[in-house]
Parts: sequence; C-alpha cells; structure tokens
Amino acid sequence: MSDGEADCLILPSGLKETHDIDGASVRIYYLECLAQASYMISHGGNAFLIDPRRDVDAYLQDLESGGLTLKGVLLTHVHADFVSGHQELQERARAKVYMGAGSAERCQFRPYETKDGEDMSLSEKFAVRAVHTPGHTPESVTWLLIDKEENNRAKAAFTGDTLFIGSCGRPDLVGSIGYTAEQMAGFMFDSLNEKLKTLPDDTKVYPAHGAGSPCGKSLGTGLSSTIGAEKRTNIALQFQDRNTFVKFLTSGQPPAPGYFKHDVTQNLQGALPLSKAIKNVGWLEPADFQKAIEDEQVVVLDSRRVSRSHSENRFTVASLQIEDFNVGHVPGALCFPAGQAGGAVVKAEEGNFAIWVGTLIPHTAKLAIVAYTDQAFETIQRLARIGYEASFVLKRGMKAWESTIGCEVQKSQRVEVNTAADYDALLEKNDGVVIDIRLPSEFESDHAKSAINTPLNELKNILKLFDKSKKYYAYCSSGYRSAIALSLLRKEGFDAYDIVNGFVGLVANVPERTMTGKMCPSMKKKLELLQEKRTAQKS
Repeated sequence: MSDGEADCLILPSGLKETHDIDGASVRIYYLECLAQASYMISHGGNAFLIDPRRDVDAYLQDLESGGLTLKGVLLTHVHADFVSGHQELQERARAKVYMGAGSAERCQFRPYETKDGEDMSLSEKFAVRAVHTPGHTPESVTWLLIDKEENNRAKAAFTGDTLFIGSCGRPDLVGSIGYTAEQMAGFMFDSLNEKLKTLPDDTKVYPAHGAGSPCGKSLGTGLSSTIGAEKRTNIALQFQDRNTFVKFLTSGQPPAPGYFKHDVTQNLQGALPLSKAIKNVGWLEPADFQKAIEDEQVVVLDSRRVSRSHSENRFTVASLQIEDFNVGHVPGALCFPAGQAGGAVVKAEEGNFAIWVGTLIPHTAKLAIVAYTDQAFETIQRLARIGYEASFVLKRGMKAWESTIGCEVQKSQRVEVNTAADYDALLEKNDGVVIDIRLPSEFESDHAKSAINTPLNELKNILKLFDKSKKYYAYCSSGYRSAIALSLLRKEGFDAYDIVNGFVGLVANVPERTMTGKMCPSMKKKLELLQEKRTAQKS
C-alpha cells in the first residue's frame, strides 16, 4: 500500500483459539497489545460478535468465509480502554447492538437494551442470555451461551470486565459516573456471588481482558477458564463478607490511563468508521511536515523500534540507510515502538504500544506520525483502536527526512553497562542520576543500587523535580519503557541516556550493583531471548 492511499489494512485478527462447545463454535480474538479479547459465537449458520474492536474487517472476513449471518453485536459494557466497532458493524452489517440495563439513555446511537434474563436466539439449539452483572460499570452484562435442549443450561459465560481469570473488574473507572467506587464494589460483590458463582462449575469463562490490562489488578494469563476453576483459585471469589471485599477491590488498583474518559465518550457516541478516519489523515513531504510540527499542539509520535545494539539496526534494502529511532529521528519526537504483528502478538522486548500512548499523550494532541514506510497505516489504525486520530504522517518516512536539506536529525544517547566500573562511572562527580522507570512493585522487588524510582506513567508529572544540570540514566525491565522515557526527557531538554538492555542487562552483567543480584524467571527468559538474538547475528 502506497503513502496516502486511504484504505484500511486488515491487520492480523488475533485469532488465538477456536473452541467447540457441544457443536457451537467460539472463536477467541485476542490483541496482546491491549490485552483485549473479543469473541464470535456461531452455530447453525448464525453468529454473534462480543466486544468487537474498532477495525472490524477481520470479523467481516471471517463471517463471509464461514458463510455466517451476523445476528447481533453484544457489548458487555461501555468500554473505557478501547474503541469498539459496534457502530460500524451496525452500519455495514445491519447488526443490532445489544447492551445492558440503563445504557440506551446514555448512547447517541440506538442499542437494544436487554432485560435481565432475556434470551436472544442463536439457533434451534442455542441462545444467548443477558445476565445483568453491575460492578465494573452500572450497565455491565454477562452473556451466557445456553443450551435450549438441556433445559437452558449455561455452557459458556462471556463475562466482560466483571470476572477475569484470577481477578475481577475494577470499580473506579469513568464508566461508573454517578456512583462511588465503594458502591460499585458492593454491586460487584453481589454480581459475583449471586449471579456467577451460582452457574454450573463446568461453565466456560471467557473474559474481556487478560494480564497487562489496566481494567483490573492481578489478571491471569489464560484465555479461558471455568466457573469451577475460578471458584477454587480466583481471589475475588473467596470473600464471604461484603465490606471486606469492598476494601480489597478499592485498594491497590493500577493507575487508569488518561485516555479512558475519551474512549467512554467515543463508545457512547459511536466512533467514526475507521475508513473515514483514515481519509482525514494528511501525508506530508518533509518540508511541509517540518512546518506543521511547529504548532505547539502537535506531538511527533515515532513508532519505529529502538535497536539494542548497532549490529541490530534495521537497514533499508535500497540504500542501507539506518532506520531505527535511536540512530536518527525528528528532533523532539516521542518514541513509542509499535512492535510487529499488528498488536496481536507482543514479544518479550516489546510493550503495550497503544496503552502507553494513551497514558502519556492527551487525546487532544495533534499527532504527527513517523513510522517505517511499511508500518505507517498500521500505526494509524492501532492508534485508532483507542480513539486517537492521527493528523498527518511523514511521507516516505525518515529516509525522506534525512535526505531533505534543512531537516535536522537527532540521535538517542545510550550507554552500555558491562562492568561495575561502567555503572560507577554513571554516578561520578555527583552529576549522574540513575532512574528506574518501572512500577513501584517491580522496583521494590529489586533494583539497581542508588537508583530512584520514577514510574513511567508518573514521569510527566514529576519532571519539575528534575535538575537540568544533571545527567539522567534510565532503565526499565528490558528497554521498551526506558526508550519512551528517554524521548520524553530529551524533548523537555534534559541530558538523558538509555541504559541498553535495561535491568535484565544490569543483573546479567553487574549483579553486584543491584540490591539482590538475583534474576527472576521472567528476566531469565528475556535474557535467553537476547542471547539467542546475539548468537543468531554472529552466525
């Protein structure tokens, strides 16, 4: 696809598994970048979609190839962490949108508001039943796949943000306007105990999110479970006392990204179809791009990766020109590596691209995109998944920028720490500050000696405490978050450096400069991946 061509890409669908439930098919679509699941239930030539994401073409393609008729879109609640594709499916597939009680009066489109216990027929054998389960939001609903031939026995529960694997939904988000977090937590206690725990133990559980989602705390990594398994192991289902549960659920929740309120509004209004949003994006030559980014409201977002070492830099075939962010970028650009696979898969060295953008950049910003030329449309679409509309894109990428007279190129400042002397040199003359931009829980588990914890999600708010006469050396686990932090610091005029390979590298190379000198299993896995890459390059 060429620059400026206003069409949607069909990104990888994220189809992970297909389950057979007594003849009914459940297709699990999971985007690791957003830790977000959507589902297609089908039987007898008919199908329902549950919590579809904004780019809906993959679903429509699967419906067509399977010879399926879409009977409706089922929303478990008004989502805050991504923009749903229900409006576009309503227009393109003439699909009715089903929601829970109290939702219709808030929406600017026309959903069908279900009654508690109401059934929607899927086929002669199966139906989908609405079970109202407020707690995460007031209108939250769990959709049960029931077998009409077995006296309406529940076979599967699509629990949205009510019940997760190992946890449950948080009660304090913007979708719960009008209620306190304590009131919503009380509703959640009732929903879990009176509605979900009473289902048969063999009922399959399909949640809306997995590990890494900010919609709850301590989410499990599996794609599905059963009611019986969750009753045995899920901490949220172990409470007998309502007040104790409320205290548990209202404490220790991860910070909610700033874009959540914006996405709730988008989902209540019904987002602009993705194809129309893409047509609004401008494709600018370097000189015009340079002029456009002089606007103070513009944020230059660079989605290219940061290479771990010079030997890993990505080159264009035609000119052998280095394209990775750290080797050359537009001055003041913020680095948010998009990774690969369209967000469907996130590798160990990659991160949650869209979530971090939504956490650190206000939705009101005008986004100027710099990307690999073969990833520009993907970047636009993945931003659109959280309701962020790109304003314009650098046409032909950094290759064009670097070859244009008057367009300055900036390089990242990075340091490798291979010995204790290397680490000590960072702190010489008291002008060096090592900052750990991981979460407080990660920092408390282990960190580099003399490091100060400045979590990435809080960095923008505490920059006023930084001293521009100092040098700042940032690290995270393996380098993704520190690359973002470095670009934020340098944009604000700080002399900042990224510690190559992050805390994994520090523990591997200078364990004596960390508090414990030990490496947890997850870090060992990341280190093994780094070593495999180096071995492959040498061979």
